[in-house]
Amino acid sequence: MEKPAASAPESSRLARDSAVVGAATVASRLLGFARDVLIARLLGGGPVADAFLAALRLPNLVRRVLGEGGLNAPFVPLYLAIKGERGEAAARDFAGEAAAQIGFLLLVLVGLGELFAPWLVLGLAGGFAEAPETLALAASYTRLMLPFLFLTTLAAMLAALLNAEKRFTVAALAPALMNAILLVVLLLLHASETQPEAGARWLALCTSLTGLAHLVMILVALRGPGLPRPSLRWSPDMTRLVRTGGATLLAASAAQLVLLVATQIASTGPGAVAALYYADRVFQLPLGFVGVAMGTVVLSDMALAANREGPDAMLGQALALGLALALPAATALVALAEPIVSALFEYGRFDAGDRARTAAALAMFGYGLPFAIAAKVFGQVYFARRAPRLPLISGGVAVLVAAFVGFSLADQGNAAEMAALAATCAFVAQACLLGGALLRDGIWRPSIGSLRPIAASLGASAIMLAVLELLLRLLATFLAFDQLALQRVGGLGLLCLGGVASYGAAGLMLGAFGALPLRKRRG
Repeated sequence: MEKPAASAPESSRLARDSAVVGAATVASRLLGFARDVLIARLLGGGPVADAFLAALRLPNLVRRVLGEGGLNAPFVPLYLAIKGERGEAAARDFAGEAAAQIGFLLLVLVGLGELFAPWLVLGLAGGFAEAPETLALAASYTRLMLPFLFLTTLAAMLAALLNAEKRFTVAALAPALMNAILLVVLLLLHASETQPEAGARWLALCTSLTGLAHLVMILVALRGPGLPRPSLRWSPDMTRLVRTGGATLLAASAAQLVLLVATQIASTGPGAVAALYYADRVFQLPLGFVGVAMGTVVLSDMALAANREGPDAMLGQALALGLALALPAATALVALAEPIVSALFEYGRFDAGDRARTAAALAMFGYGLPFAIAAKVFGQVYFARRAPRLPLISGGVAVLVAAFVGFSLADQGNAAEMAALAATCAFVAQACLLGGALLRDGIWRPSIGSLRPIAASLGASAIMLAVLELLLRLLATFLAFDQLALQRVGGLGLLCLGGVASYGAAGLMLGAFGALPLRKRRG
């Protein structure tokens, strides 16, 4: 007989904790949207924007990987295992050792980055080798942002301790604080009519200051459970962490490494790095909402379950939860790419050409969203078991697929669109490899009952698409690119409301939410 997915209380708690983390992530992403709208208005899509946004790729890589559970994956299962085997004091000692060792390593890496900043930029955007002025700007911005890497990684290490103790809220809210700080800085820069090059320099400096704010926020939150005592002593527990932790962190970073490859591809076309960045920022809203919950809440529960009966029972529920959100979001990104980009970014120095490049890349990202979410869910099973080998292999294959597809098509038109297509192909490959392995090993045994809500989500998304197409025709006047900003934003808001309402109604009728823990069940 098939085991129930979860008990009612446990199922409800999973939904609650996921909602808390997801809501904090959405708050951060919405503030990030406002930030990026002002960045687009200040910098546009020219060489300064390309230089700044290429330099910003490294902080964004670190922030997304760590914010979406990158350090949770190696740390949380081992911390909980030590706590269960030898008690809380031993687990705290391990946390202090991990924080101190990582902090020391980061100081060394940041120092090397400051020395070799131009080569670091070429590693992120090799196309800048043909544009020395853009390369010089990007190197200067990179040097200003590098302290962020030390500060926010140390904060994320300590936040993983909070997550292991199921204290999710403060760690999830930290990125929102960071975006709020940059938003205030941008408003001041706009008010003073700062020129793009100087504005980018101030933004780069303030990016590092947000890392300091992140660290302070986590330190304050740890006063309750108690700060771990830092120690540079190398213990057998640190050996266990390094043995699996490096591979786990690299595997958990696969999606962001794919986006780094996409940036390399986009750097071959003028204005394409900026277009890819703005499209990626929209793509990250639904990906972050679901991905952070999968990498924070679900991982903790799977790690605890792995010590008892295995995390397999939670897989179907987590996949249904992820796709119920990802499928309608992907549909909206594809159908509404141009109105979204126009309403959010087409102001100031961001012109019609920038809009066309960005919208094409956004639509291409939309096709890959459900696969990126599925890969995130599948990977948690292996991370919970401290067996990162397969996620690492699948992540490596995804990066190779992105590089092959992207560089094969880089000269076929819009470089930003081709870069997004390469990323989508990579997400498809990664999800298929991980899902196929789970099926092969008998870990995932999908039944008709467990697949029914996913099929219903697909049907509800198709109905939503039809509604959106109708609304696009009715609201064409409001959404025209020559209309005032308020009209375009209002038209986009009506489209979003119509999409949410139609998907919700269709989903309820078709049973898309039947497998989700929205209500208590009997038995």
